[in-house]
Amino acid sequence: MKPLVTDRVHCLPNDIYVVATAAGNVLVNSPPESLKFLLAQGLPPPAYVVLPPDAPAGSELGSRGFVRRGINYASVEFLIYANFFGQQRRITLITVTAAQAARLYTLLSETINGPAAMEEWPGAWLQHECETVAYYPPLGRAPAVDDMVTIVSLAEGGGNLGPVQIAYDGSDFRFVEHGVEIARIPAAITHVAHPLAVAPPRPLVRQTITLQFIGGSDGFDPTGITTCFLAYLGAGQPLLFDAAAYLNVRLAHLGLSPRQLDLVIISHLHEDHIAGLPELILTGGKRMQLVTAQPIYRSLVRVLGAMLDLPLAAVAELFDFFALDPGQPLELHGYRFEATYAVHSIPTIAVRVGGIGYSGDMRYDEAWLEHLHQTGHLSAERLAELRRFADGVEVLVHDMGGGAIHTTPTAQLLRDLSAKSRRLVLAHTSRQDLNVADELADRVEVAVSGHVVGMGDVVSDDEQRQRFETLTICPLFARLPADERAELAARCALVAHDMGSVITYEGEGSDGSAYVIHRGIVE
Repeated sequence: MKPLVTDRVHCLPNDIYVVATAAGNVLVNSPPESLKFLLAQGLPPPAYVVLPPDAPAGSELGSRGFVRRGINYASVEFLIYANFFGQQRRITLITVTAAQAARLYTLLSETINGPAAMEEWPGAWLQHECETVAYYPPLGRAPAVDDMVTIVSLAEGGGNLGPVQIAYDGSDFRFVEHGVEIARIPAAITHVAHPLAVAPPRPLVRQTITLQFIGGSDGFDPTGITTCFLAYLGAGQPLLFDAAAYLNVRLAHLGLSPRQLDLVIISHLHEDHIAGLPELILTGGKRMQLVTAQPIYRSLVRVLGAMLDLPLAAVAELFDFFALDPGQPLELHGYRFEATYAVHSIPTIAVRVGGIGYSGDMRYDEAWLEHLHQTGHLSAERLAELRRFADGVEVLVHDMGGGAIHTTPTAQLLRDLSAKSRRLVLAHTSRQDLNVADELADRVEVAVSGHVVGMGDVVSDDEQRQRFETLTICPLFARLPADERAELAARCALVAHDMGSVITYEGEGSDGSAYVIHRGIVE
């Protein structure tokens, strides 16, 4: 079914539509980065968003609830921020059913305010810190979901916008203004979703520590990709830090397959840091292993449950979870992970592993932290812990961004942060023109999409690692645990065949071997 296209309907990529009505613009469908698609077209963020009906369970790979083929079409967090903080107004989210509305409220409560139950927090101190960071002067407190959003359903009359009525007839959303149909938008998601921007591939020479940035910008930059990077430690498989939207496509542009990833480190649950996670879990071709703190994991299970319309027990079966809680180092696949709770608006961890430190959206400013301590918002123990969160790491990746809940870059701040590591990489910012003092120029850099950071000796491209990566990419073996793949790779024999020679004829008896193409092409 094609939409009823008039001068009232603006069609964007990824099944995004903007309908101009007497009640204001209405957005239909909200896949990740919808705000960026709007900004790229010069369109202001609408105050009304209509979300699609749930995908029938089993209808297609990676589709259930709000998710189609691994893409969440109820990805509305940044539209909410743009309306509330930018336009000083609440946004109205319109679902088809009341059950969808309830699930969406659960999802947003977890991602915007953190766990609702006090026992889900590691302590009242962290909840107090988050509320302090999120403090919004016009309200005199941290904003809650109810301050920012009205969630209604068409099933309960939520389509009545005064002069405009929106209805769902089982296949289309119908827009009627003053009794006249002005638009009819198909509810089905028909296009394969693609991002606005991908990271350009750059030469990657593996060193002792190598970082490859899929993105290093923020959620409001239509030309950039949000913070997401791969870390290669020695000859090991890459670790993924946070999960930017459209991750499978963005990995492909770097010549990578999601099957090459075993571990994903999640710093926190803001949309720009987890939008690509459903893709990895549902369509990545293997069972993912997630590393984060227990409170963040429990919130994530509820978020995915609401997103996918799945019971929590079923969500927990989708991936393997490894707890990384502050004060309890985690040994996994030969790596030692350590964490510190960051200062942010929801539970967030800063992570250290193998000489890399990642701040995970921490608002870091030593003078501000001292002020929080002096005013009773931060204990002496926490102040000391935060001051040393990255002492001695080789490379510190620090999310910036400015504003109330992110670090604002200043000359003094860059000196303070660069003193903690040999190399400081600034991410989560669209500013590429940061004024870095001359004495710091060789130690401070800004992570643009595709940016590569390397430190230490060059790692030889040994045959064992190449075999391991071949088995990792092969769907037949990708689901094996990493240690089993490594053992299998060590037992493989490398056999070369001349160009044009015959490996085997169809119909011949088996020689007892299984063949995997390591290099070259066969037919």
